[in-house]
Amino acid sequence: MDVTDSLEKAWTFIGTFYANPEVGKYVSIKWPQFSSEKGLKANDEVIFTERPRREGEAPWKKFNVVIKRKIRLFGQDIWGELKV
Repeated sequence: MDVTDSLEKAWTFIGTFYANPEVGKYVSIKWPQFSSEKGLKANDEVIFTERPRREGEAPWKKFNVVIKRKIRLFGQDIWGELKV
């Protein structure tokens, strides 16, 4: 799985895609370096979106990734995009 983060850094993960009627579609990946470098914490939201294939690119799927973290501000929970 080839992924580009919000800072345009490319990552490659070995992943397995699953579909579960109760949960929906999800992916299981091994990514200790990514989570460590990005400083991921419990309850962070990691969103993968498939991006269109560009001309001349390999046929496997490519994704963009956005990481969101919830913070509490003035008594309200808000989600902000993590840019690291």
